[in-house]
Order: sequence, then structure tokens, then C-alpha cells
Amino acid sequence: MNKEEIDLFVERNLANFSVNSTGWENLIRKLLFEFAIAGWNLEHQVFGKEKFGELRCYTYSEDETLNIRLRNIKDKYSQWSVKTCEICGSEGKMRTVGSWQTTLCLNHFLEQQPVIEIDDQQNVKLNNKTILNIKNVVKAEVEYDLQKLWLYTKGQDALDGKKYFSWQDPNYYLLLKTIPLSLFPEDRREEISALFQSLHDCEICGHKAVYQKSCLRCHQEAWSGTACLIEDYGEKSHYIKEGQMEIFLDEDDYEKYFKHDRSFEKTPGHQILFSPDDLREYEKLLF
Repeated sequence: MNKEEIDLFVERNLANFSVNSTGWENLIRKLLFEFAIAGWNLEHQVFGKEKFGELRCYTYSEDETLNIRLRNIKDKYSQWSVKTCEICGSEGKMRTVGSWQTTLCLNHFLEQQPVIEIDDQQNVKLNNKTILNIKNVVKAEVEYDLQKLWLYTKGQDALDGKKYFSWQDPNYYLLLKTIPLSLFPEDRREEISALFQSLHDCEICGHKAVYQKSCLRCHQEAWSGTACLIEDYGEKSHYIKEGQMEIFLDEDDYEKYFKHDRSFEKTPGHQILFSPDDLREYEKLLF
């Protein structure tokens, strides 16, 4: 077995991997190269795919010693794949786009999670493309928890005129608030109206977004003074400080994504309770 034979083996089997883009190509090449070095029969094909945002590879050999070597190689590249953007190959992380798990860098995540924009003419846009005008909406529906919205623009049941939106999209609640209540089923109107009339200030993220004990903006639970919270945090200020530090560190890039959200007013005079020293000590606990 020489380098030319290994290179031909790698090129032949690249097409056997069903992945979303080219960002993992270098990982797959290295995986196949290591298979060859480990003793895999170069006449046999290797298959793989992306599943739940992770690179999976499927092989079998009657040689159990070889199977162990191959398993270690596959595990190594699976672990690397969930840190590598599937599109460009740069550093990424596991994210949820819609209901799908995928591994993306921040830039490609933002491309696939467009921000809802509403202009002065009530055009609703995604990626600068107008997908509907609110004046043309004839019916609106929401899920029981108000976190999903369907808008109909051509007729009551016309599927081609049905658009879906989720609370995971920046400006979702701005859109929900902009749709005339008369377009919703009569039994949902009071609940939607009550949501926006009963919002309270969130002392953690600094937005008027607390509804029914939790914040719709940062998803942190508001301090309630329960025995459980007192046992874990001691007092309210400690709870707020830790929540603020979590937002600042922003491990999941949530704040980078939602910086465009205009659904909720900022709270005047919002106070940050942690110091640089507090943040350093908190990072030590996390990492």
C-alpha cells in the first residue's frame, strides 16, 4: 500500500458521505486516511452521513482488533465534527435550526436563522426579501403557548398562502404584537392582548419581557423567593448576578443572534451587578 493507493481510496469514498455541505470534507479525508493506515481493505467502500449535527461513519470488519481501531477513529472524528462548521469548516458548535440539529459557525447560523423585519409599509421580510404584507393577512393562528404563529394571506385554508413563524426568530413577539387581534380566533384574542399588557421588567437582561414568571427575552425565571431558590442562591441579588454573567458569557451565541430583536423595551436604569472579578471567578467554575 502506497500513498497513491491511499489517495485514490480517499477520493473514491468521499462521495459515499451524505453531508450537508463541504465544511467536513477535510475531516472525512483524514478519517479515510486513518482507516487506510489502520488496516482497512482499500477495495471495500466506507459510508457515512450527518446525523443530529454529527458525522457518523458505518463500517464492519470480521477482524475485531481492526474494529476497535476503526471505532476509536470514528469516535475521534465524530467529536471533532460537532466543533466544525458543516458549511465552511471553521470553528462551530451544535445548534438548532428550526427543529433540526446542525453544527455551524455563528455566521452561517445567522444566515439560516433570519431576523424577522417589519417595515413602515407593514411588509414582513426575511433576509431582506418580502414574504408577505400584514395588510393582506386574512387569518392568524397561534399555538397554545403563543410560541408559534401561522399567517394566511390568500384564503382561510390555502396552504400556499400560509407562513410559519417561531419564538426562536428575533422580532417574533414584535410580529405577534403587530398582527391585528381581529385576525385571531376569538377565544385567543384576550390571551394575546394580556401578554403584552402584563409584561414586567426583567432584572437579569434589562428588558420589559417577564410574562408569567419567566422572561420571554432571556428565558430566565424571575426571582420568586421560593425556598428552592433561597437554598441555591441565598438572596435575590446573587441570583440576578449569576443570570447576568451567563448572558454576558453567552456560550450559545444567543445574545449575538438576538441583538437585532426589537420585541421588548429596554428597562431604564437597568443595573449590572457583577464585577470583572466576579466574572473571572464564575468562569473558573464553568470551565
